[in-house]
Amino acid sequence: MFTRSIVLGTALALSSLSVLAGELDAFVAASDGASACWSRQYDAAHLAAHPHQQVTAMSLAVSYWDETAINPAQYVFRLEADLRDGTHGTAIGPCSAEGDKMWCGVECDGGGVLVSTRSGGNVLVDLETIGNIAMTNGCAEAILDEGFALQSGVDDKQFLLHALPPRQCIPAQY
Repeated sequence: MFTRSIVLGTALALSSLSVLAGELDAFVAASDGASACWSRQYDAAHLAAHPHQQVTAMSLAVSYWDETAINPAQYVFRLEADLRDGTHGTAIGPCSAEGDKMWCGVECDGGGVLVSTRSGGNVLVDLETIGNIAMTNGCAEAILDEGFALQSGVDDKQFLLHALPPRQCIPAQY
């Protein structure tokens, strides 16, 4: 069932690469190059209260890109995570609307996350629903071997990230 969800989710995202402008305006304006970003560095007190949480820091950037001669209009994400053991990973891929949420996933059955808006411009990154996301920059075998799967765990299920000023956002591209 888990693998079926990942495959279906990835197929849905890939079939939705060509998006209608405004589809995900709650997250980022449908204007070429527009970006929004969120971040959180978990402090020692939070990590002590959640001893099984592996993620110590997470950031998410989402950008909208207009259609070009070689690419459809699309929303793109970059998710970065630091773990307790010092490991750092990056996931990049397309995003699409999933009801009032945003589904962002990694191609080649690399899993994904569901993102929902919260008050104050914050977002909740849900890793639990999909179960994992490949923290890698592509799907070539050598690249996949360099990354790791960020998996939902006891304390690694949902992450509340705080909005950053647009000037601090580095556009997500892939």
